[in-house]
Parts: sequence; structure tokens; C-alpha cells
Amino acid sequence: MAEVIQRLKRIPMSREEFEKLPEGPPFYDYIGGEAIEVNRPTGKHQEIVGVVWYALRMFLSQHELGRAWFDIDVLLPTGSTVGPDISVLLTEHLDRYDEQKGDISGVPDLVVEVSSLSTAEYDRVEKMRVYQQAGVPWVWLIDQESLTIEEFQWTPEGYLRVNAVKGGEDFKPKLFPELVINLKTLLGRP
Repeated sequence: MAEVIQRLKRIPMSREEFEKLPEGPPFYDYIGGEAIEVNRPTGKHQEIVGVVWYALRMFLSQHELGRAWFDIDVLLPTGSTVGPDISVLLTEHLDRYDEQKGDISGVPDLVVEVSSLSTAEYDRVEKMRVYQQAGVPWVWLIDQESLTIEEFQWTPEGYLRVNAVKGGEDFKPKLFPELVINLKTLLGRP
């Protein structure tokens, strides 16, 4: 069954209006004076996010490197609020996690976005631009259909793709060289 490409709903509003929105669903990012309604994730999307988050969580915990969260609000210093699929803070930046609010205030060390046909352009263009403006050091983009993983490193000129693997290949990120993620294996797919 072909997936339909949908335009994301955008509602112009002030930051103050955005902060008064009730907890979702629906869920919104806030970029450039607009609340952008983000799609409700599919089962396939949630499964991929779950196995990647768990692999990161276990790796970070075993090596005492930091913490990982999924679907947490991130209040960037640029004024944008986004909800990456996965956010990571290294130990030296754990003070950016607000235990009371349950949000990250500041720049995560890594964000992971799992893209579908309906979100690929938004994740790859608009959110990458927001992450670059905020100085997010590392971004991983995962295509939920092909299971391709791309790793991008921040530079002042823009993101540099430093790693990419096809679905079923071992992903050994530059950020965590001892970590190995094989999505097909983790998902139990041939």
C-alpha cells in the first residue's frame, strides 16, 4: 500500500500561545512562529525508534556516557521547540535536562529522526536547518522503509555526512565507535 504524502498542518502563533497549547495529541513542533503538527507515529516507526533508543540507552549506561530519551520536547536556544524521535545528552551536559518539566532546555548532543515518506522532507530539510542553527553536534537520519542510517556532524558551513549504511549493514557511528547497530537484526527481519 502506497503511503500518501501529506502536508504538515501549520498554525501561525506566538511563543506564548504555543506554550499554552494542551499536551497532545496532536503534538506540535514550534519553528519560526508556527506550530507544526507532527504526524502520529506508525507501528513501524515506533518499533524502529524503540530498538534504536534501547541500543543507545544500554550503550550509554554501560559506558557511563549519558542518557537517551524518545519523544521528549527539546527547547533549543534559538527559540524553536522540537520533538526529535530520540535525544541524547552526554554526561557533561545532563544539566540541560529539566527533571521537573521533563524537557531538554538547550542543545542535545545527538538527535535521531526516523523518517517516513510523509515526514522525510520536513526532517531532512526544515528540522536539519533548525538543528544546524542551534548547533546540534550530531544528527542521525533513519529511513523507516529502507532502514538506511545516515550520520551527520555539525560544521559552521552545515552538516557533513560522515557515515551512511544500507539496511542490514552494521552501523558504527563516528560519535560512538564501539557501538554497533544493525537494524534488520534488531528488528528480527531477514
